[in-house]
Amino acid sequence: MAHRVSKLLAATGAVLTCISIPSYAAVNGLTEQDEFNIKLRSIYFDRDYDNDASDDSTFAQGIELNYTSGYINDLLSVGVSTYTVMNINSTGSAAGNILPAGNESGGVDDSFSKFGQYFLDFKLGKNGHVKVGGQKTRSMLLKSSGSRAIPNTFRGVFGDYKIGNTKLYGYVYDKWSRRHDERWEDFSTDQSAPGAISVIWGIGATHKKDDITLEAEYLNSHNYLSKMGLKISYDIKLEQSKLTLSTGIFTSQDDGDLFVTGAESGDLDDEDAPGALTGLTKSENDGFAYYLDADWKKDIWSVGAAFTKVSDAWIEDNFSGDHGTNPFPTRSLIGADLTNQNEATWQARFGIDLKAVSPGLTTKFYYTSGSDAENSALGKLAGTADEKYWAVDTRYKVEKIKGLSLRWLFVDYTTEKSGSVDGVKGDRADHRVYLDYTIKF
Repeated sequence: MAHRVSKLLAATGAVLTCISIPSYAAVNGLTEQDEFNIKLRSIYFDRDYDNDASDDSTFAQGIELNYTSGYINDLLSVGVSTYTVMNINSTGSAAGNILPAGNESGGVDDSFSKFGQYFLDFKLGKNGHVKVGGQKTRSMLLKSSGSRAIPNTFRGVFGDYKIGNTKLYGYVYDKWSRRHDERWEDFSTDQSAPGAISVIWGIGATHKKDDITLEAEYLNSHNYLSKMGLKISYDIKLEQSKLTLSTGIFTSQDDGDLFVTGAESGDLDDEDAPGALTGLTKSENDGFAYYLDADWKKDIWSVGAAFTKVSDAWIEDNFSGDHGTNPFPTRSLIGADLTNQNEATWQARFGIDLKAVSPGLTTKFYYTSGSDAENSALGKLAGTADEKYWAVDTRYKVEKIKGLSLRWLFVDYTTEKSGSVDGVKGDRADHRVYLDYTIKF
């Protein structure tokens, strides 16, 4: 422990030495619009499972150094980010959570570093750009997760272009780097060799006019899975308050030879089908789900409710190791997807801005209940389940210290299950604490 703390103090000292240079000092960059920031994230996870032997915790330090130049000759920008994560203390089987596996069974590596982003950004006039290289991404069906010490990133091309009130975008990626280790790797399924999925690509559009927002996206995980999504939201301005109504429709579908039994081992039950051979038998998915959501805000208060209905199981993960991008408001804040076959899910939420206590302090409470989930291969005959969770998400943006924020997230997830429903997980309670400090130059 003392050795780990000494490493943390040494690294933090190096960072503080860098930021001790006055922010107004002359720094020769590529352009006057260059941006450089250092993001420090102290992160603590504590996971308490129904089986005590599975409990784990991790306390770690993440360091991001992010540089982006201004546009050179109003055409080209350059960006690079280095990511470092250091273990301070870990217990139980914490490998693959925030840090990669170590030499001891269930243990984690002391630290790792990598180039998390490296890209060229080409400006397309005043209305668009094309980014080439390793980068963070964010769209309806694919995004870089921000829930660990560092984000996961993707290598490839992303571009967008705005025409009036509509923005068109597209992307194609051939590698990714996970949020808990230093490697850049090819895409695969849970049964294929690395690189079997040659690319992940997608196209989409967003349209905003007055109080209406429409979003649509198509994603293809080559020779494996395809998805489509459509969301519509409408803001209704009431006297001293606002009501936002939204709905969304989403599909997932098997789309190639790679979609075999066990290719999505975490959420489908296709191994239960008669005669199915893991890794060999062709499997199928025709996922369909929709949601309805209402959110009302007035002064310091917010109240919301949502409903999601799934027919055939909707698959969240786009490839093996992906923790998915879940567009449903009823999703669990940690863990389960709540998109199992025939599942119906209700959610109620309540938020309050505690600025009277301290400016920048907010908290939100969630209660979500999913019922009638079924085995995705054989239906109710092979398994049924109900799942629910309640959660508290408290955030504090410190007004007097620019760039400093804190977050505490607690989720308690419980289930009642008979038979086999792989998408419904075991009972667990999670505490997550984040302390973020970003220094901009």
